[in-house]
Amino acid sequence: MEDMDGELLVYNPNTATTLHLNGPSTVVWQLLTGEYSLATIITSLQEAYPDQAAQIEPDVIATVSDMLEQGVIQAVVSG
Repeated sequence: MEDMDGELLVYNPNTATTLHLNGPSTVVWQLLTGEYSLATIITSLQEAYPDQAAQIEPDVIATVSDMLEQGVIQAVVSG
């Protein structure tokens, strides 16, 4: 992972690919610690940015889906 003025480059050595994360994607990356559920992350962001609340859920889901597809995160299902 390389921080470049608020944007991140995340390298996946298994696929030799790099994922570029901009401002909003970087925030999602930083919240994906395993401590919070995806629903909690979405709700927190909606509360922090109420005028963008309607767009946050699809944006977060698309960002997380891309990260999963690129192999830079893994899904964990809690019981």
